[in-house]
Amino acid sequence: MYYWFMLFLAIITEVASTSFMKMASGSNPVMGYTLMAILISISYFFLSQAVRKIPLAIAYTMWEGLGLLLISLMSWYFFNETFSANKLIAMASLLTGMVLMNLGEKLAERRENKEPLINEKELQPCQTICN
Repeated sequence: MYYWFMLFLAIITEVASTSFMKMASGSNPVMGYTLMAILISISYFFLSQAVRKIPLAIAYTMWEGLGLLLISLMSWYFFNETFSANKLIAMASLLTGMVLMNLGEKLAERRENKEPLINEKELQPCQTICN
């Protein structure tokens, strides 16, 4: 659980860092770049802690994917940027990709541990419905 919390902190600090780009490109560039550099460094530290136990492919996918989703929402809410149908489709694709990456990792772990890919407990709801 600790490593997932570290990943969560990495995502939050990455989103905060990226949001300061707007400040860096506008009214206060020195403050914006300073905050951006500090927060992205902290984000990488948290990400490095997370990948001690979370597979790198999963951690990076979650870090980037959730980061992009949250940054899109922040840019819409705080900076009045538009939210087009293309952005919504892209966000749905990101979510789908993250789910598929996590499922693929769980299946790979089961194969590695020589566990059945589907166990009887997972089939019980289907057997109830099908019978």
